[in-house]
Amino acid sequence: MNRVTKISAGLVIGLFIASALAIFPGAAAAQNLNISIESETGGSPPGELVVTDPSGDRTGPYAPDIQLPNPQNGLYHLRVNGLKTGVYLLILKAYSGSGGTSDVRFPHMTIRDGEVHHYRIYFSASGPKLDVKRTRITE
Repeated sequence: MNRVTKISAGLVIGLFIASALAIFPGAAAAQNLNISIESETGGSPPGELVVTDPSGDRTGPYAPDIQLPNPQNGLYHLRVNGLKTGVYLLILKAYSGSGGTSDVRFPHMTIRDGEVHHYRIYFSASGPKLDVKRTRITE
């Protein structure tokens, strides 16, 4: 195999990998947990996200999304802090390194300014698996 053939073969393989990552974005990371909030009535989301991981580390407040690369297995606590009265869609997606996905959605969630919606997220990298429950609302 001459040098030109080797370079051409390397280029083809590189382009194939780049195309696969563009088509399957979750495959780029070993694992990933994405949490996002969207307004269902247009404009900015009516809340912001705060996540506490199984070790007690907190991420947020952020709006409209939080991305956790290589998340730990275990219980996460999510708070949606109301910034204004509105209706939101909460989307949670988990990706595994092998290409598996898990998707949980909470549509039509009404929140008021100052209100806090609490969620428990049980995450397992095998699969991956997501078990999400809204546990309470506080003010």
